[in-house]
Amino acid sequence: MNKRKADLLMMCPKNSTYNLPNRHHLIYNKEKQILYCKATKAGSTFWGRLFLQIDKQRIASPFEIKPQIGVSNVLPSHDEWRHFDLILKKSQKFIIVRHPLERLYSGYVDKVFSPNRFYWDVIGKHVVKTFRKKSKTKCGHDVTFHEFLQYAAHAETTGANRDVHVLSLWKSCSPCHVKYDIIGKMETFKDDIFYILDKLNLKPYKDALRNISTDVVNDALYDTAQGYASMRSLATHCITKQNTAERIWIKLKARGFIAADLPVPEDMFYKNENRLFEIFKDAYSKSVRKLGRQGLKRQQHAIFLETIKRIPQQTIKKIADAYYMDFQMFGYDVKFDELWQRSRNTDFSHSAIFF
Repeated sequence: MNKRKADLLMMCPKNSTYNLPNRHHLIYNKEKQILYCKATKAGSTFWGRLFLQIDKQRIASPFEIKPQIGVSNVLPSHDEWRHFDLILKKSQKFIIVRHPLERLYSGYVDKVFSPNRFYWDVIGKHVVKTFRKKSKTKCGHDVTFHEFLQYAAHAETTGANRDVHVLSLWKSCSPCHVKYDIIGKMETFKDDIFYILDKLNLKPYKDALRNISTDVVNDALYDTAQGYASMRSLATHCITKQNTAERIWIKLKARGFIAADLPVPEDMFYKNENRLFEIFKDAYSKSVRKLGRQGLKRQQHAIFLETIKRIPQQTIKKIADAYYMDFQMFGYDVKFDELWQRSRNTDFSHSAIFF
């Protein structure tokens, strides 16, 4: 934790002036004097729900709140915002970060590859129009990860059509202005949660998270079932019913919940969200018995690496340049040397699962 903070401060010259963070990315608990800057695809749903329990003074698991229920968290008020530096002086401040490329990959799989007509309209159509020379598609449903990365680099650099899922932490959370006391990472998420709770004097919540490993899986599977049930009908304006089921099944494989050789169940399109949840849980249990939890994690990472291997180096360079501050400030390898070495050592082509 000390090294993470030192790495960040090393990138912040003392005599420079930095922008304020985006107010709508902040959650503030005035009573406990805690400030958190949330980043999509970096545990923000978990922390948003936990803060909701804290706001209500309930010692309860955040997983008791369904993931897609609108979570209303407290932002610094307009009056507090005018005196934001006072909040910084009084508060314990933390942020959760993630490898920029993995964060973009997660956003793509969850919002663009998955059946999601909203993001096909908001992001997909723009990507097709801007980064594809010729296309007859009327939807943004077939955007590749390569095209999504092109869009992300361009949006981050120019600010054009920038969605929250591609916004850098450097710009949304202004780490040099805020100087976060604690920097958690998705790569060590479970350990960091308990560390943060200790530091923020929130130890009673540790007991509510005693089954966190199981809760995280069930929460993700339920979230996927709920999201699919709500989005699939609209998605059929662009793809077939069977294709909606295939996409959600591939998403679960890519996230390390289902073994790569497990076939798509029949008639999944017509199941309600509770039945979908049971199907997903059953598939996960079968996959754990077959591969083990570590085997599923290796599959998840192998699919990611196989996807990255197919991205042109020029595009990877654009991502490295566009998100340079996030790479450097949070201790990630901007040259991707370790990532390329790992990708050369993987050969995962089962069912051609890559994006």
